[in-house]
Amino acid sequence: MNGYISLQTPTDNPVLLIDSNAPLLDLLACADQRVRAIHKLMVSLSCMTAKTADESDLFQIADIASLLLSDGVALLDAVQGKAMQV
Repeated sequence: MNGYISLQTPTDNPVLLIDSNAPLLDLLACADQRVRAIHKLMVSLSCMTAKTADESDLFQIADIASLLLSDGVALLDAVQGKAMQV
C-alpha cells in the first residue's frame, strides 16, 4: 500500500485509506472539513447543560469527536509529509 495511510478502523484490516500522493489542496480540504466539523460539534456541546445532556449523548459525542479528530490528524500528517517533500 505504497503512499496510502490507513485511517482508524475497528478491525485489523484497513478499509479507509488516505492517498498521500493526492494533491496537497485536496488533502487540506479533507482535513479542514473534519476539523471544522469537530469544532461545530464542540460548540454544540458547550451549549449543553447537565440537565439537558444525556449520558448516552455524551458518549456518542465523545466517540464522534475522537473519530473526526483521528481522521483530521492523519490527513494533516499526510499534508505535512507532502509539504516536506517540496
